[in-house]
Amino acid sequence: MNERLIEEVVAEVRRRQALEQPAALLLGRAPTRELGFHYVQAGDYTAVVIGSLTACQLLHQPDEAVTQALLMGKPVYLCPEGLEYRQYSHTGNRVLWSRLLAAERQLKQLGVQFLERGANGGNGKLLTADEVRRLLKEGLPIEGRLTPLARDVMEGKA
Repeated sequence: MNERLIEEVVAEVRRRQALEQPAALLLGRAPTRELGFHYVQAGDYTAVVIGSLTACQLLHQPDEAVTQALLMGKPVYLCPEGLEYRQYSHTGNRVLWSRLLAAERQLKQLGVQFLERGANGGNGKLLTADEVRRLLKEGLPIEGRLTPLARDVMEGKA
C-alpha cells in the first residue's frame, strides 16, 4: 500500500472531525483529556476552556475573555489539573494559599465549571466523549453534564 496516501487520508479525516466539533477559546495549555472541542485562539467560539492558570493569573480572574463569555451566556470550563499552585500545598504561604482558594470559589460562584475527574462521572461532573463511551460499554449509568461530542455519542451520532 502507498503509505503517503494512507497518511493523507488519515490527516483529512482528522481535519474533518475537528471541523465537526464546536470551537472553544483556549486559555493556557490544552487539557490532557479530550473535551469534545477544537481549540481556537480568536474568532467565534461556543465555550471557553481554561486549560491552565498560574497563581498570579488565578488571583486576577476573571479576565476579559472569561468575563465576556460569562456575560454572553457561554459556558466556561476550568481544568483543575492545570492549577499550577496546587503543587505547593505543603510549602506555600498560608495567607496566599487562602487567597488562591478564595479565588477558586469566586470563579465557581460566577459560573465557571470545574472539570473534576470522577470514578463514574456522577455528581454533576462534565463527561467527555471517551468517558461516555466507556460508561456505555461497561453498562454503567451516565450521570452528569455532557460535552457536545459526548452528547453526540449518547445520541449515536459519533
